[in-house]
Parts: sequence; C-alpha cells; structure tokens
Amino acid sequence: MPDPRVLDPTRYWLLGQLEWWFSVDNLCRDLFLRSKMDASGWIDISIIASFNRIKNLTTDQSIVRDTMCFTPLLEVIDNYVRLRQHWPEWILPNAIPSRVSE
Repeated sequence: MPDPRVLDPTRYWLLGQLEWWFSVDNLCRDLFLRSKMDASGWIDISIIASFNRIKNLTTDQSIVRDTMCFTPLLEVIDNYVRLRQHWPEWILPNAIPSRVSE
C-alpha cells in the first residue's frame, strides 16, 4: 500500500471524500451509493468518479482509482471498488449479480 504521507493535495482531498462515502455513517443513509453495489459489493469506479465532488477535484479516473488504493478500507480490482470488510451488510436485496472475478 502506498504511503499516505506522500499524497499531493488532490489525492489528499480525494482520500478524505472516498473514506467518508464508504464510512458506516454515510452508508447508513446513502441508498444511492448502495444501489450501485452489485451482489458482491463492487461498484464501478466510473460511478464514483462521476460524482460532482470528485469531478471538482479531478476528471482523471486513474487518479481516483489510484487514490482508492491508499486506504485500508477499500479493495480495488480492475475498475471496481468495494469495502474491504463488512461489505455484505450493505448489499441491497435487489443488487445485480457480480461482474467481478475475485
């Protein structure tokens, strides 16, 4: 995992925003984000990158993806992200089947 002490300002703010969106406090009320999770908890990174707060920081999806790798809260496979632990409790009953090979 990269050293978070070497974050540039963009990645620093991105990391804080990403950790908030995937926090228990936010997931308790954020049905939109949870509705984007597939049956294995994966969300396409392009969805996260399309959020206004992210686009205000960067339009480069690779920076968003790379920044997700800085936090132990998340795991990234290809262009998908999910919580590293406890993701099953956030899956909605109507989640689509997973598209990610683990």
